[in-house]
Amino acid sequence: MRKLSLLYVVVLLCLSVFAFSTNSIASQKDGLLKIYFFDIGQGDAIFIETPNGNQVLIDGGPDNAVLQKLGKTMPFYDKDIDLVVLTHSDADHITGLIEVLDRYEIENIVYSDIIRNSALYNAWREAVVEEGADIIDPVFGGVIDLGNGVTLTIFHPAESLVGKALEKTNNDSVVMMLKYGETEILLTGDIEAKAERAIILSDANLDADIVKIAHHGSKTSTMDEFLYEVSPQVAIIQVGAKNRYGHPTKEVLSRLENVGIKYYRNDLDSDVKVVSDGQNYQIITAN
Repeated sequence: MRKLSLLYVVVLLCLSVFAFSTNSIASQKDGLLKIYFFDIGQGDAIFIETPNGNQVLIDGGPDNAVLQKLGKTMPFYDKDIDLVVLTHSDADHITGLIEVLDRYEIENIVYSDIIRNSALYNAWREAVVEEGADIIDPVFGGVIDLGNGVTLTIFHPAESLVGKALEKTNNDSVVMMLKYGETEILLTGDIEAKAERAIILSDANLDADIVKIAHHGSKTSTMDEFLYEVSPQVAIIQVGAKNRYGHPTKEVLSRLENVGIKYYRNDLDSDVKVVSDGQNYQIITAN
């Protein structure tokens, strides 16, 4: 219990660095940062492998397809993940994570421990308790040190949401900047215009090479002013083929095209992999 309390103070009050002590023995330490934007249908699932072998899974998609993706990306004998992040409690982000917690040994979990009237979310909370991992409450300014110069900086939410009753949680998504040397990737969860404007007003440095488009390309996200602040070269849209929401919308695609941002889509490009040596990056698609 003392360890959890100390971690809470470090991240929330001191806004300091939480360094992992666990390295995956299965990972190749080749000096490269690898980010996999898995094609898991209409939902998000992002897997990160750092140069020193630490592994991070952000969201788990709408079903257990993420398990197959992890099985292909991680060696069969590797059953540890250093950090799991739940950006918010909607089914298309949380469902696969519940089974991940059952199948893998998780060292640390980042999520906002809200109260929500949802059987699925309550199952997640029970799984977290059973897992016994260290819990990090995401709040603006917190920095997670993944080692070898790789960091995750939390840009949103602005304050702790622990114990708050919430039903609609898109605008409370955890937003983070992944940074390795000169490479910066903004990960946006499902935030909409309201949260985008709040993040702009927070004076966070949003400039990034790559942005994960929020809310699967919904027209209520990725406002022009937000794109201007981020000024990415590349956008990645996690979206399922022929989804019933019409994502990504023509409005968002037009906003990207109007300012010359190249984009990749899981529904057309399948898995999208970003590899960076800290100076340059390369994008590899499965198709």
